[in-house]
Amino acid sequence: MKKTLLSALALIALGGVFQSCNKEASEPTATQTSQSKTSAGARNAAQEEEPAISGSLRSDSLALVDLYQATKGDNWHHTNFWLSEEPLSKWYGVHVDQVGGQPRVVGLYLGANQLKGTLPASIGQLTALRRLHLQYNRDLTGSLPESLFNLERLVSLRLRFTSLTGELPAAIGKLTKIDTLDLSNSQYDLSMWWDGDPKTAKEHRPNLKTLSGSLPKELGNLKKAHYIDLSFQGFSGELPKELGNLTELKYLALYGCQFEGALPESLGGLKSLVYFSAGKNKFSGAIPSPLGNLPELRNLLLSYNQLSGEVPASLGNLKSLQILNLEHNQLSGRIPAALTGLTSIYQLYLNGNKFTGIIPADLGGAQQPNLIWVDLRDNDLEGHLPARVKQFVPDAKGMKHIAELPEFGYVLFAVSGNRLSGLVPQQYISYPQTLKLLLPQRGVGFTNLKNDESLVK
Repeated sequence: MKKTLLSALALIALGGVFQSCNKEASEPTATQTSQSKTSAGARNAAQEEEPAISGSLRSDSLALVDLYQATKGDNWHHTNFWLSEEPLSKWYGVHVDQVGGQPRVVGLYLGANQLKGTLPASIGQLTALRRLHLQYNRDLTGSLPESLFNLERLVSLRLRFTSLTGELPAAIGKLTKIDTLDLSNSQYDLSMWWDGDPKTAKEHRPNLKTLSGSLPKELGNLKKAHYIDLSFQGFSGELPKELGNLTELKYLALYGCQFEGALPESLGGLKSLVYFSAGKNKFSGAIPSPLGNLPELRNLLLSYNQLSGEVPASLGNLKSLQILNLEHNQLSGRIPAALTGLTSIYQLYLNGNKFTGIIPADLGGAQQPNLIWVDLRDNDLEGHLPARVKQFVPDAKGMKHIAELPEFGYVLFAVSGNRLSGLVPQQYISYPQTLKLLLPQRGVGFTNLKNDESLVK
């Protein structure tokens, strides 16, 4: 159907929208009819529990018209049926469902659709909205409208890879039903042509970090959240201790921001957490011991910060942990023997710190059958390579069952830039490519290897 544009015929167009509202109310699609029959009982129960909400399908339609105008809808990639007399449910990216016995817009899916401009305040009129997905619209600019945080029924807010600016207001704490909050950016601007190869990503200019400011303590009100990603934004300041209230949170990504101060010990309250990434910030102080109380944690990524002190032995309690990345901090003391208790681990990064003493003898022993990637470079370790090093041979073929197995041809046990000495097992050094993992050493070096950087070139 030919699209009706809002121009001199604005009143006619709005009349068409209103007519489409009436169609929505009186002529549900076959799919909607089927869904209403199969889930009527569940919906009725939910409606009894939830308070009535303001607005109507007509007010929803007006808000959609505003969005279309404010973001240059004529240039969108997909505009199917927008501003036509067809029911709103046929408009591209619009999902309509019954709410309180009336049809309402409950989902708006316009990701990667070339929206350009600012979000209008009238988006707050979509009072029944549950999912707002506007990700991958790089030309979506301006500040986050305050009205956005009045959409208290939202369960999913995806605004990643946009150019929206400003700070997160305390009002975000009103989104108590949120399951997914994705406000992340990317390290590089990939909006230009890109072949998909991560190796070429650095050829693109760095992205501007558009969102900024401290995180409000009210973020701790989002107690139903399972997924929060704020990576590669300009957020700063200390993490609010109230984050520890998010006991259902499974994924927390804060990588590449400007956070500082100590990691709050309250993070030990995130009992459901599976993934925690807070690398490339300015966090300082000790690693909180309560992080060792997270039974579901599989990825703990704290690289490129200013963390100091000893690694807490409590981290050895993380029996589900698969990746521990603490590289490039200011950690010191001995590598705790408790880390040999990480029975599920397969990647361990401790390089670029100030660790001293010997490498734990049981690191990579029988209790750690999946440990295939160990990086201890550029510390101040001494003594011999552990006897278990013979396990680290360049054959990962038998480990294909491990999820996210890196693509490399040999097992990595990197110890260059330390003060190690003694003998290196012959079966390990029989592969020339492994020499770069061992040399050079500061001091005497290995007895059966010339301590010469030229060997690794």
